[in-house]
Amino acid sequence: MPYLFDHLDAIRQVLTLLPFGLITDVDGTISEIASCPEEARVSPICREQLATLTKRLELVAAISGRPALDAKEMIGVGGMVYVGNHGLEQWHDGVLQFFEGVKEYTSKVTAALDELMGSLTVEGISFENKGVALSVHYRRSLDRESARKCILEKIAASSIARDFRIQEGKMVVELRPPVEANKGTAVEALVKSYNLRGGIYVGDDISDVDAFSAMHQEASGQALRQAQGERNRYRPASFKGLAVGVISEETPQQLEKEADFTLKGVADVERFLTWLAGAAPTSTRPHP
Repeated sequence: MPYLFDHLDAIRQVLTLLPFGLITDVDGTISEIASCPEEARVSPICREQLATLTKRLELVAAISGRPALDAKEMIGVGGMVYVGNHGLEQWHDGVLQFFEGVKEYTSKVTAALDELMGSLTVEGISFENKGVALSVHYRRSLDRESARKCILEKIAASSIARDFRIQEGKMVVELRPPVEANKGTAVEALVKSYNLRGGIYVGDDISDVDAFSAMHQEASGQALRQAQGERNRYRPASFKGLAVGVISEETPQQLEKEADFTLKGVADVERFLTWLAGAAPTSTRPHP
């Protein structure tokens, strides 16, 4: 896929579409992947540049597989919107909101955790209770493929765990409530809420493919509404979204296919955010 720094003119062009928003994944994007979630740290350079961008852009948001409050604490930048659990919850302006119908799953997550902890004895796996979702990590396992198969088998055999939607990521199997919420629906909601005309999403894992698709579909959908003559002052006439894939040895092929441009790891994301903070206009709010 095209390397982003070879196509900065395309980025500059989309930056002129106001209001503009930047949305980023967390782990593997602005934080190096760690052997367990607790050890991950956001790049200080990314943190600094995100803080600068909150003063320049209409929207700066993080969408993470972590709970929203965990992502907020991890990044620590005021003025950002934090979407957690792949779109199941959102924190903004001191308020934590959940996707409709998911809070009832907190007790089911606890029950699934208790059951799986009793049946999964594979060395190197760890469990992460995320409130309304559950993650089983196997990055520390010596035989990762064997650990993955065992996790999936135990989930399939569990009457409790089968109530969840199963999603795999980088060395992790996740149990999520079976609702129509993901990083893509979160992107769609943010684009509409902030009336964006331009935007960039940066991500590295299979769950970010939904967000990439949403950036492109939102653009197509708004173009169609424009062609059909649908207008009101709360919806921009058009939207242009770019998807940026952060590439590593573990990058899924589907993400590379959906990406408009690529970056090489967190170090490149640092470089890009630094460039973006300098290139973004001082205000992306359109003047009357």
